[in-house]
Amino acid sequence: MWSEHELRSVRLGDRRPNRRLAILVEALAARPEASVPQATGSWAAAKAAYRFWDNDRVSPEAILAAHRDSVRDRLPEIGPILVIQDTTALDWTTHPATSGLRYLANRRKAGLLAHSVLAADPDGVPLGLLHQHVWARVPDELGHRELRNKLPTQAKETQRWIDALSATEAGLPPGVIVVTLADREADYYDLFAATRHDGSHLLIRAKPRRRVRHTENLLDRALRTEPVRGSFNVEIPRGPGRPARVASLTARFAAVSLAPPLTRRIGDRLPDLPVTAILAEEESPPEGQEPIRWWLLTTLPVTSLAEAQRMVLWY
Repeated sequence: MWSEHELRSVRLGDRRPNRRLAILVEALAARPEASVPQATGSWAAAKAAYRFWDNDRVSPEAILAAHRDSVRDRLPEIGPILVIQDTTALDWTTHPATSGLRYLANRRKAGLLAHSVLAADPDGVPLGLLHQHVWARVPDELGHRELRNKLPTQAKETQRWIDALSATEAGLPPGVIVVTLADREADYYDLFAATRHDGSHLLIRAKPRRRVRHTENLLDRALRTEPVRGSFNVEIPRGPGRPARVASLTARFAAVSLAPPLTRRIGDRLPDLPVTAILAEEESPPEGQEPIRWWLLTTLPVTSLAEAQRMVLWY
């Protein structure tokens, strides 16, 4: 079985739980939409799965560590390795026989949150998970966003981006080039300010109205002052209300500095952070379609159209 090879380094006490893990992974991967009895083929096999999950010697950390060993074997020797961070809401509102679930988008939705780090090669081919953190929100924090905004990053959910970056670097060979990619939720000062290993870079989708050190003060206005450096085509996959198409994007880019948040105390003396900003924009979208427009921030240098295109394609 492919799962036995993938998890060959797992250590769950003895060979029986190791073997049970491989059987379960094989069955659940083959039918991810099915219930446990449907995926495993019988109630007897399902009961064996439930006993496996109740086994104190079975831990998510041990399973992920074995998978990560196989991921490392698939990595390009020198990189670059694309490392994609994102958070998924696991919504189990309609599952009454559960405990320990907490609110998601609102009080009516219950479940868990999973922040995952997926490695891919420069062509976007997935190589496997490097890190995953699953948690339930604290019920008392619902509806208290203003209070949370005053907390240090270490006490907020946004710390997960920095923790995942540290876990990524710790789990990869030294010296390999790594590019962490994330959506706009990761566009915040402390992630860019976090200490990174040599060869570790960020490529983050930005909020266009974020503050930068520039005569125009805001990222979108600053990039609009830059000339168009050229254009290139990007394949846009199908989305809700959007057919797949090839979009012609123009590119603008400039070196800018991220300003510290206004909410920080003046005495903190936080530095400006140099980055490269990119605007990739579809100036003539098909009739009835929203134009593609990506604002990107990266710690990698971008001095040519080809380098800007590479950042956009990686994102």
